[in-house]
Amino acid sequence: MSKRPSKNKFSIENIGIFSKNALAFLFMSIVPLLLVLNLVFLIPNIASGEDGLLTYARVTIALMVISALFGYIFLRRTVKALAVLIKKAEHLASGEKGKKIEVADNDELSGLAVSLNTINANLEAKIRELECSQRLTHELFEQIGGAITGNQKVKALFDIIVHGMNKAMNASSSFIALYDRAGDLRMQAHTGNAEDINDDMVLADDKGIIGMAIRNKRPVLKNGSDLKTRDHAGRYTLGYKENIGCAPVIVHNNIRGILGVVDKAGPQMLGPEDTSLLENIASQAALCVDNIELSKNIEEMYYDTLVMLARIVEAKDPYSAGHLERVSTYVKMMADRLNIDEDGKKILFGGALLHDLGKVGVDDAILKKGGKLTPAEWDIMKHHTAIGENILRPLHSMSKLSVLVRHHHECYDGSGYPDGLKGEGIPLLARILTVADIYDAITTDRSYRRMMSREDAIKELRNCAGTKLDPKLVEIFIELVTSGK
Repeated sequence: MSKRPSKNKFSIENIGIFSKNALAFLFMSIVPLLLVLNLVFLIPNIASGEDGLLTYARVTIALMVISALFGYIFLRRTVKALAVLIKKAEHLASGEKGKKIEVADNDELSGLAVSLNTINANLEAKIRELECSQRLTHELFEQIGGAITGNQKVKALFDIIVHGMNKAMNASSSFIALYDRAGDLRMQAHTGNAEDINDDMVLADDKGIIGMAIRNKRPVLKNGSDLKTRDHAGRYTLGYKENIGCAPVIVHNNIRGILGVVDKAGPQMLGPEDTSLLENIASQAALCVDNIELSKNIEEMYYDTLVMLARIVEAKDPYSAGHLERVSTYVKMMADRLNIDEDGKKILFGGALLHDLGKVGVDDAILKKGGKLTPAEWDIMKHHTAIGENILRPLHSMSKLSVLVRHHHECYDGSGYPDGLKGEGIPLLARILTVADIYDAITTDRSYRRMMSREDAIKELRNCAGTKLDPKLVEIFIELVTSGK
């Protein structure tokens, strides 16, 4: 925009369009008309002769031409400024960025140019904001899509969703909550600085904006402020300072949860574009939830099938009946005593049921042989740990369980198989399983020997401490079986 002249200095640039047009009309119409009237009515009375009349007429015509010229100048400045304004506006409309409309005069067209420049600057800023939002949204959907098809853990997957949503919507906080088996709408993941959102909190699904989104099965936005509240059942409604937006997570027409953003930053409040974005993110989250449930169902079916297969293997040998259940009982005792976490307990219990699964690949003649195995037969028998691992390996969630199955015949002194691991190089859960497995084996009848009494079995465990078995775990196990716990 051009530099504005001083308001105290009179110049053509400081005259407004109305004044310029009025002056143009004055100089091009009124003044010539007055001069003609003067020539027609006054000249005959004052002219002294033909020469004087001709001279006066020439002067009048000259003044008329000068007046019209002044009128043309005023009119031309207005038309020229308007033409420049139109041309530069067309350039802006064609998409040229960073351009400004400049008008020389300080009149109404100059004010219009300033307004158009401001509008254009705001539009360019909005376009940049939308382009950034589009890029972030694309990145978010790519991350979610990768998580859907990948082997992400559930918590990590939900963290990807809330972090991406927070970034894409420029919000203070974002969250996702799902219904658990008890029917509570429980927080799964959240990010940001909202003090009202906590891990594992239960949200009220029949109150506030969350209740509205669930009842209507569509995204709901609310601009304003509200405080966090808690009802008699210990459920919470979220508090917010500026605004909040929520969308239901719908899987096969069933509402499985809710996601949302709290306190979107910036001068603009939540609007229709945010509704669309929330709805799209919720649909992606629904795909994730559906994929998780499908994978979980498949893995449960696979696990149950493997347990059934392990029991079939056990049933082939009448001497090993009940072995899996007893080993499961022993490892549970040990896990409780050692304060193993819940994930570890699941792996240990699964290992107790499936540690001999690989024997499905061992010939029945070897499994049911009445005497000691030959070296060749023993080599075949040793392969059951690797066979069991290979059966479990296809499922990513059973990777830790497959490690346990592979190493439950490792010895503390490194003389075991299949990898000859030693000491604490053997996974702790495998060392626990080995103690329980050996104890049950020596306290039950086998085709090649009679069962030991509990006292003799305890002596045998102590004899194996430091060689086959972890000595610390041996003492803990003996303490548990002798105390009856």
